[in-house]
Amino acid sequence: MVLDPYALHEAQVDLAAIRSNAASLIDGVDPERLVADLRADAYGHGLAEAASAVVDGGVRTLGVSSAEAAATLRQLDLGAAIVSLRGGRVSPIAGVEPSRGVEIDSLIASGPELYGLGDGFRPALRVRARVVAIKRIAAGEGVSYGHTFIAPRDTRLALVGIGYADGLDRSAGNRATAWCAGADRPIVGRVAMNASVLDTGSGIAAVGDHAVLLGDPTRGEPTAAGLAAQLQKSASEIVTMLGSHLPRRYA
Repeated sequence: MVLDPYALHEAQVDLAAIRSNAASLIDGVDPERLVADLRADAYGHGLAEAASAVVDGGVRTLGVSSAEAAATLRQLDLGAAIVSLRGGRVSPIAGVEPSRGVEIDSLIASGPELYGLGDGFRPALRVRARVVAIKRIAAGEGVSYGHTFIAPRDTRLALVGIGYADGLDRSAGNRATAWCAGADRPIVGRVAMNASVLDTGSGIAAVGDHAVLLGDPTRGEPTAAGLAAQLQKSASEIVTMLGSHLPRRYA
């Protein structure tokens, strides 16, 4: 998928990371026993693309939560068994794989690790949003709706093109951070429907730069686990919400 180079926001999905994580999970385990959890559009990573990646990584059983998702996978003809994980239980899906004979009780479902949500696994989702405006404010000025943030000093703000309608939790204001202009910057004030504000301080950010909300921890960029801790959410919820709402690009 080729995105507009001037898009306000995007989710970049690293399929090689998903393949690698799948291969790591089946190392030392019977590939027929491991179920790749592909619920909720593969945790927001894209059902068809993630399914192909985990099968390439050696997984032989795919788990979904709806008949529609199962039918989509069946049409892909990946050569993998398909089971239902609805309600946390592993069970066959009638009419989709009736002849597989999967031994349900012996299966092990794995989801978060496939997408890099755990120690030793590669994060598969990178989320970034474009800086659309820069503003200087003086100490004592308020930011965003209701002025829940009052600047303690003269500072620079960056308006970023991502908000709660794009999957960023509204509670991120005054609690979470994003990587921008070479450092972690606090999200200040209330998150709006399609925008949020970063306090960049003395950092030199410019219109057209990107703020990274989820990225590579080796570069100092935020992780799903870190954002989840800031918001008192689960990392699975973080990636599912962002990945499901943003246009995705695959690598």
